[in-house]
Parts: sequence; C-alpha cells; structure tokens
Amino acid sequence: MRSLFILFLIILMSSCQSKPKENTEWVSLWNGTDLTGWHSYLGTPYQIETDSLGNIIEDFGVDNDPLEVVRIGSLDDGNAIRISGVAWGMIYTEETYKNYHLKLKVKWGNDMHPPREKGPRDSGLLYHGFGEPGTVHPWSDSQELQIQQGDMGDYWPVGDVVIDIPSIPLDDKFYIYSENGPLRSYHFAEILETHTKDSLAKRRVFKAFDAEKPHGQWNDVELICKGDSSIHIVNNKVVMRLYNSRKMSNGEPLSSGMIMLQSEGAEVFYKDIFLKPIDSIPAEYQE
Repeated sequence: MRSLFILFLIILMSSCQSKPKENTEWVSLWNGTDLTGWHSYLGTPYQIETDSLGNIIEDFGVDNDPLEVVRIGSLDDGNAIRISGVAWGMIYTEETYKNYHLKLKVKWGNDMHPPREKGPRDSGLLYHGFGEPGTVHPWSDSQELQIQQGDMGDYWPVGDVVIDIPSIPLDDKFYIYSENGPLRSYHFAEILETHTKDSLAKRRVFKAFDAEKPHGQWNDVELICKGDSSIHIVNNKVVMRLYNSRKMSNGEPLSSGMIMLQSEGAEVFYKDIFLKPIDSIPAEYQE
C-alpha cells in the first residue's frame, strides 16, 4: 500500500510540473540611441571604382563612414536609424540568428542620389547572411526581403543562395508569388553568367500584392524564419512564402545568419527592430 501511495505522489507531482514554455519575449535588436550590436560596411558612392585620374578607389569598408551614411536621426516620433543612401552598403548584426520572428518599422525619406535619383527608392532587409562583409559587393551572401518603393516584400537572391517560391508567370518575363503555384527555384547564377537584363528579371519574384503605405508613412515589415522556410509580411499581410533556402554552391541548407539593412541610393529610416525566437510558425501565419 505504501509503495502505491508513493507512486501516486510521483505521478501527481509530475502532472503538476509546468511544461517548458516557448520564449515569447521580444528582444530589441536596436537600443534606440546608437549602433551597439551592429556594424556597417560601405562601398564607394555608387560603386565608383576609379577617380578622375584613373586611381582605384577603395571601399570605405567596415565601420568607416566618413560621409555619415548611417546615423541616428531624431524625428517627430522619436529616434530612428537614418541611412542616407549616399554610398552603397549595409549595416549588419554582430550576432547570427535562426528560427525567429523579426519585426521593424521602415519609411522613406526625401533624399535620392544619382544614378538612382529618379527612383524607385530602394533598400532591403537581408537575412541568413554569411561570409565576409562586402563579399557580394558591397553586401554579403544572403536572402532578401525587398524594401523598395512599390515593391516591398519582393524576393531577390544575393550571392551564393537559392530558394524555392510558389510562383506563376506575371508576363512573358517576370514571375509573381502565388500560394498554389508550382515551386520554382530562384538564384543569382543567371545574372552572373549572362549579365543581361532578362536574366536579372528571372531571379526576381514579385510579392502577391501591394501592401505598402504611401511615402512618408511608417510600414510594419515582418520576417518569419523557421528552418529553411521564411515568410514575408508587410503591414500585417503575408505577401510571400519561401521554402528550401540553401547555398547555391553546394546545396547546404541555409537557415541562419546575419540580419542586414541596405544603403542603396535613397534616404530611408528604420526603427523598432525586435526579434523573438520561435519553435514553430506562429498559429496566425500557418498555412
């Protein structure tokens, strides 16, 4: 009888123990005052390789920003990271991340710089970044959630990456995301091999629909990465789902890496950058 009573107590205590909970806390990736936890890599303004005398111009490189391309700006609604776009480049996280839900706010400024002064304004949220900064001049190998005016949420490959996206022809050249479309692989190789405008178009995938807010308003951009799958979300709307992220060179799954924000010819502001580790796709975003 005593042994049965002890067994009963063990079962009761086990049932009362709380199960491990998923980490539901959002972690701030930007402290709101400086770039602690981030670095910058800047090329020359607009990838100019030589000066008027034919001398080679070196990239500004890591954490060297004589033109103040990246600084903390004070806006009416608080501080934000201002990226002027005067030089091609990026800021990138010191840490690498895997299995997360990322959210941030982004809006366009007014300044635009040649040869991109006629638009559209451009930047990008790069993820699963790897390799040395500037490897894919002036960025790193990575997947891209496009931050471009009118195209927010599109996909582009950057360097040694490939990914599969359900997509259908938009016209005789471009493809657009379609939830029920066949999986099609997108990668960087075509432009490297042929250097034609047509090959450039073949590696771009348009988001399902436009969810971007008008110029001057803050947009809420979210990125969910679980394993080798990801989801692009713009202003609370899923605009693309992506699968089988991997390296193009060897097929190795690509599911973690640096997070990067591009400088690409236009003034852009970022703030409220938060990340939450996840064990599974949040219920509201599951298929």
